[in-house]
Amino acid sequence: MSNKIDHHYDVIIIGGGMVGASLACALSKQKNKRIAVVEAVPFKSDSQPSFDDRVIALSYGSRRIFEAMDLWAELEPLIQPIESIHVSDRGHLGATRLHHSEENVEALGYVAENRVIGQLMMSRLQQLDHVELICPATIDALQQNTQSVTVTITHNGDKTLLIAPLLVAADGAMSRARELAGLQTQQQDYGQTAVITNVETEYAHNNVAYERFTDSGPLAFLPMTKKRCSVVWTIDKKDTQQIMSLSDDAFIEKLQQRFGFRLGYILKAGVRHAYPLAYVETEQLVKGRVAIIGNAAHALHPVSGQGYNLALRDVAEMAELIAGADDPGHELLLAEYHVRRRKDMQRVYRLTDTLVKVFSNNFSPLAHARAAGLILMDLTPSLRHIMARQSMGLLGRMSKMMRRISL
Repeated sequence: MSNKIDHHYDVIIIGGGMVGASLACALSKQKNKRIAVVEAVPFKSDSQPSFDDRVIALSYGSRRIFEAMDLWAELEPLIQPIESIHVSDRGHLGATRLHHSEENVEALGYVAENRVIGQLMMSRLQQLDHVELICPATIDALQQNTQSVTVTITHNGDKTLLIAPLLVAADGAMSRARELAGLQTQQQDYGQTAVITNVETEYAHNNVAYERFTDSGPLAFLPMTKKRCSVVWTIDKKDTQQIMSLSDDAFIEKLQQRFGFRLGYILKAGVRHAYPLAYVETEQLVKGRVAIIGNAAHALHPVSGQGYNLALRDVAEMAELIAGADDPGHELLLAEYHVRRRKDMQRVYRLTDTLVKVFSNNFSPLAHARAAGLILMDLTPSLRHIMARQSMGLLGRMSKMMRRISL
């Protein structure tokens, strides 16, 4: 990967975190297209948000995309498969269980540490002569005409112009590129915080992921390597300071009360991190020669672990269109991207938003309906199949990369 800025590119990617790096990796074989990746935070910095100690639940569909990128063989030994998913509602009877054997797949999904994926992607990008990483750099201005997009960035204290027929904004939920392009968003504060930590438990997880709904929001235990579990605990925002200030023993006791004893006693908890939760949706995915992907287009609640998987499907479609285009920013091409992605995004928006609102309360009639629904789903193979396909990211249109076809 070159560090020389030549100013003229075929594609400029704003944001070099998980999503921007994924798009650059997806385009790794497009040697005839010069790509600039502009990232604000140094990759080896502890403050790099994409490559921290959090984990991602990769869907089976995301595995297929990683296979098409030729990254899966290196990633698989470093991550943990999810063979079964157990869904329950705290304080009520009823549960639903999904198993990989019913879907004839090796696993329903996989749990990977962000840092592991990030290091793998950076290693790949550093081998590519047609990809230039411009970091640390911030975007200051954006202008476009019918032929190209021009961005002004600050890099090493100097202002620099970059020009390309296509700019892809992959700079997160607070996207500066999206703002400069004039794309509007709908936002909703859930009034919740995700507390994230890793724990050791008395019993082995046996590759089971647990999704437990509580009155403050969902609580997930995801199987990790080295017999650990990653915990994503949704709490009321007003309780954040209290939960984060608890001693380790007090925190474990409160977490144990919420989760129960399916994995025996929680023996140890690691460092805690807290992230406020909000919903961000952009109805318009393109404007002129600017397209948005990942959290810049859709920031979701972590319930059901859909965020990065949805972003990877953005990446797969965008990379497929770019790979086959002489003009990657042509209006018809970007209109096609919008059409291909909008339905999938809306389906996932509705799923996550409904789960949060239906399951994050103690309204008694609704609680009984939830319990009945979980029992019904557990007894009905066709319903379980639909739920599993959604969880695996296999509903809707299948891009080339989702079919394991390398670009």
